[in-house]
Amino acid sequence: MRLARTGGSSLLRLTAALVTLVAALAVASPVRAAERASNGAIAFSGAHGGDRGIYTRQPDGRGLRVIPTGGRSGHPAFSPRGQRLAFTRYGPSGAQIFVGYQDGSGMRALTTGASDTMASWSPTGTEVAFARGAAGSRDIYRIGADGTRLRRLTSSPRNDESPSWSVDDRVAFVRRGPEGQDIYSVSGRGGRARRLTRSPQADLSPAWSPTGRTLVFTRGRAGRRDLYLLRADGSRERRLTAVPGNESEPSWSPDGTRIAFTHTRRGARRLYLMKVRGKPMSRLVPLSRRVRRLSTSGSAAATPSWQPGGLDPVVAAAGDIACDPASPNFNRGLGYPGACRQKLTSDLLLRMDLSSVLVTGDAQYEDGKLAAFQASFDPSWGRVKELIRPVPGNHEYRDPGAEGYFDYFNGPAIRAGAAGERGSGYYSFDIGNWHVLALNSECSNIGGCGPDSPQVRWLKADLAAHPVRCTLAFWHRPRFTSGRHSADGDMRVVWDALYEANADLVLGGHEHFYERFAPQNPDGVADPARGIRQITVGMGGKSRHGFVTVAPNSEVRDNRTIGVAELTLRQGSYDWKLLAAPRGNATDTGSGSCH
Repeated sequence: MRLARTGGSSLLRLTAALVTLVAALAVASPVRAAERASNGAIAFSGAHGGDRGIYTRQPDGRGLRVIPTGGRSGHPAFSPRGQRLAFTRYGPSGAQIFVGYQDGSGMRALTTGASDTMASWSPTGTEVAFARGAAGSRDIYRIGADGTRLRRLTSSPRNDESPSWSVDDRVAFVRRGPEGQDIYSVSGRGGRARRLTRSPQADLSPAWSPTGRTLVFTRGRAGRRDLYLLRADGSRERRLTAVPGNESEPSWSPDGTRIAFTHTRRGARRLYLMKVRGKPMSRLVPLSRRVRRLSTSGSAAATPSWQPGGLDPVVAAAGDIACDPASPNFNRGLGYPGACRQKLTSDLLLRMDLSSVLVTGDAQYEDGKLAAFQASFDPSWGRVKELIRPVPGNHEYRDPGAEGYFDYFNGPAIRAGAAGERGSGYYSFDIGNWHVLALNSECSNIGGCGPDSPQVRWLKADLAAHPVRCTLAFWHRPRFTSGRHSADGDMRVVWDALYEANADLVLGGHEHFYERFAPQNPDGVADPARGIRQITVGMGGKSRHGFVTVAPNSEVRDNRTIGVAELTLRQGSYDWKLLAAPRGNATDTGSGSCH
């Protein structure tokens, strides 16, 4: 059964509300994210160890950091929510687009061409546009952030480069032809390119404003280039600088008030920040109210990208994920429809701009041994291992003490790490303004889950120490279910403690399907005022389970979708989506408020 619902007239109201919500999110979400973003760090390339590397620095000049990219790198580009960096890395096989995190984790090649450069993220963060080809014969391509679905956007005998993807899905780029170099734009889906500028001078380095209504670009001959503004339709040009030397490679601040750019004169190249409002600047005075210098000439800074900050964290969640590599359905890790689809669901994660990934148990079948983790889970979900916060399931404990599970997530023989402490497996952490509790529903392995058990005593103390408005807990065995498996008895005391502390959301796995409940109390009675909403997210790829009896308060059930749940953890509320693999289309969406 797919998306089964109960409810009569309330169903009609719920359906209408969901349709309205989905439509609003589809239209407004990227724009809203751009408008709400604050100004984070600025990434740029610079001299590093006799070569080129990538740095970040705060707009006030503090906090200079080197991003460990693993080689000569340039052209950094922050993702729309500021979690990832795309950049060009140069090596023996040429130049490719790489993606990774600011701490150097999760670095992976996104493209495989010999001359791929100048990355720009799509407004959703699911794709990257880039220039491919030797200098003088480049075209614009796009590719999914998981490395799939490569598509050519321009095909011209001229040279197309420097793509910039707007919030309303237009890609601006530079086209060099017999008449010079001008700014063009094309739909992010491809099609005919539209010319935006017609200047006898070279127009270069377009960058969309956060609203998508304005472009900043560089105009002029070498040694005398200045910054200009242009409306999205090519009208109403306005000059920003009239300074000796080159102003180039502009990048908007996420709040749309300032621009970062490089200034080159007499061989010295520096990074500046400038407020947009005002008359054309004739001098770059480093300590003026309108201009700040961010780098010295020795760094030879280039290609700045401004990180969006202050956005609500987005997390993904699922459990019951990776097949035993000895399974007949494993198929070299690719699986078959309905079974062993851990690679397919992990591709969704690679396309998402995530703060964390919550794994609700049974990450690795059949017995959770380290060798199985390394052969099945690691090549799929392990590609985002640095983001994963797991809890163990019953299959992990088929390896005594869940040794393989703790060895994989914490490190061999390491007592404590990303999976908590060996022997307990429960821990807590914060995501944004939310407090998150990772709990262990394999009660017989940790001294029980009764009122005086170690986990429940720890849980009550942790809840008392973190009296925040929004609380999320996740574990493996669901308290309520329309399927065959539950932890009704063992996790009752845990649910009582969470209810008493006004927790808001519980995630589970174990059942290989998706099920969303209305907020309810520990007895399973609907409680819209103080109740906890449970969402079962056991659709991570292993297989599918059927439904037996519709449980009270069950709002949505789906045992056909394999995918992940996406949660946006706002201040005082949360949004959810069920994203189906492989395309990531949302089959269930909604919002809830914290108590």
